[in-house]
Amino acid sequence: MPKRLVPIFGLMAVWLGLNRSAALAYESCIPPAPIEALQMADVVFAGKAVEANQQAWRISHIKFDWRPPFIHLDEDRDRYRSTFEVTMVWKGEVTARTSIIHSIAGCDGGYSFRKGEEYIVYANWFEGELYNAWCHRNNPLIAAREDLLAFGAGKPPIPHPSSLADIARRLSVLFLFLALLGWAIQGLRRKYGDQKS
Repeated sequence: MPKRLVPIFGLMAVWLGLNRSAALAYESCIPPAPIEALQMADVVFAGKAVEANQQAWRISHIKFDWRPPFIHLDEDRDRYRSTFEVTMVWKGEVTARTSIIHSIAGCDGGYSFRKGEEYIVYANWFEGELYNAWCHRNNPLIAAREDLLAFGAGKPPIPHPSSLADIARRLSVLFLFLALLGWAIQGLRRKYGDQKS
């Protein structure tokens, strides 16, 4: 009987050892070097947090059922949104005002930003949004000397789309106003004609 249990206990010990080492590696994540982190991220930028840790409520799954209420929504409430006024970009297409989704705590770690502070931010695209994952090299900009030395001078961000849209909207309103004014003047000329004094 004991001889039969030896392989079982051996397999259990190996399984527990592997799971424990994976758990320890997960808990003690050491961010990679700046160049490796730059290669792994889709976007790397420096910016000032203008909104920090706002809860980003979103629907993670939609399930349909034949019984009322017919539609069941699974909510993802442990996600937060922080918005940055971007000053410098080292990787990716980043607008002057960019938001990222992140967690603050929980099983996937997280990072908490402070409003008004400047950071270097590493993020990846997922389902059309920028996500900041556990173990990225996020840091306050004053503590990111190693990153700044490794990356050198960056490039400025793309102008914020809303400002470009705002300019286009104002120009279209101006052209519409001028067209209506021209149409009104043309109508008055037709109705009253050119009167000679």
